[in-house]
Amino acid sequence: MNFLIAISGGSGAGKTTLSNRLKEIFQDDLVQITYDNYCKDCSNISMEERTKVNYDIPSSYDSKLFAQQIKALKSGEEIERPTFDFTTHTRTKEFVKILPRKIIIIEGILVLQVKELLDEINLSIFVDADADLRLSRRLLRDIKERGRTPESVIRQYLTTVKPSHYEFIEPSKYDCDFIFNNNQNNGLDEKQVEKLVQIIKRAI
Repeated sequence: MNFLIAISGGSGAGKTTLSNRLKEIFQDDLVQITYDNYCKDCSNISMEERTKVNYDIPSSYDSKLFAQQIKALKSGEEIERPTFDFTTHTRTKEFVKILPRKIIIIEGILVLQVKELLDEINLSIFVDADADLRLSRRLLRDIKERGRTPESVIRQYLTTVKPSHYEFIEPSKYDCDFIFNNNQNNGLDEKQVEKLVQIIKRAI
């Protein structure tokens, strides 16, 4: 069986940044999968309705498919991961073949809400960051990568992201194996990275 790491934390906390850093270290021994690609397809509703969908609650994700595929990957089977386009709020026709690796990282704001996977996770990490810093990072990301306006990002943050964070995401922090403090904005704290690397190396 492969070693499954779950990285959670609020939007803009630095989950992907940490996941990418671990990928640099472990290279071909590690594969990354983001829960964002398992958002439910919204092509059956109008674009106006799609923009109102709350992606910060568990019901917006295809948790069943995600759990099935991660369990298969952990057992040594390859999977075809779906792809979600946040500019159109739809699942694309593109599927990405993912091969099993010694270390599997699953990453996302609600990845610890997938109850079918909780017993499969070997190491849970919560990336913690100040709310103002998370908002500023989200603004930069959504404007650059998802074609959003500053007004729409702030409106979404206040109406769905912030309340959902305190309802679903923040409480899971206290059950995690490792809390990674990411309040600096000039790169990851390498001392914490090294602690994580040593934990993973000892486990595998």
